Amino acid sequence: MADQSKKKPTVVMVHGLARTSASMRIFAMRLHRAGFETADTRYRSTRLTLREATASVTKQVEKIAARAGGPVHLVGHSLGGVIALRIKKNRPELVHRVVQLGSPNRGSGLADALKDSRLVSTFFGPVLSELSEDLSDDWTRDPDVAAFAGIEIPSRLSRVYGVLGPNDGMVSVRSAWGRDAGVRLTASTFHGGMPLSASVARATVAFLKRGAPGQANG
Repeated sequence: MADQSKKKPTVVMVHGLARTSASMRIFAMRLHRAGFETADTRYRSTRLTLREATASVTKQVEKIAARAGGPVHLVGHSLGGVIALRIKKNRPELVHRVVQLGSPNRGSGLADALKDSRLVSTFFGPVLSELSEDLSDDWTRDPDVAAFAGIEIPSRLSRVYGVLGPNDGMVSVRSAWGRDAGVRLTASTFHGGMPLSASVARATVAFLKRGAPGQANG
């Protein structure tokens, strides 16, 4: 029988809207180099509601956690972080820590601006209108949840399309931090660059290993 104490902790990657697991590959590679096992999830982000997407990813996490022999960590980009947090709330026995990368926890001004466009809503699917709303439902901060917020895009530009205050081009700092994260960090990057950021990956490693914030400044 394998010695469970020697098994590496497993981090499950959850990609964002209109993306695939490939978008999380570089981040996963950095986690692997830091001593974690990693696993991908896949879901039809542009065809499912948030509830359906959460159910789909939950089934995959169940199988991964069973193979891992215990709770796993989740790292989710954008919509993927929203899903990851919901899984932790719904199934705490499956998940230890969650890291959200630019997730619209309190809604996205950009999603709100675009949701009435038939062309855009057809492409992004039913979840787009949900992402225009405040998705937070708990005022209790969880020390095992870390939320990264990008601050690369000047607010004077983003306010034109409905994203107010410091933001990553799609999600404001206020929304990315939400209400649940016990650890709140900023990163000098844009929304799509979050999974590519070496400093965000380093800070994620620090949090997953020690439950303590790291630094993400570039």
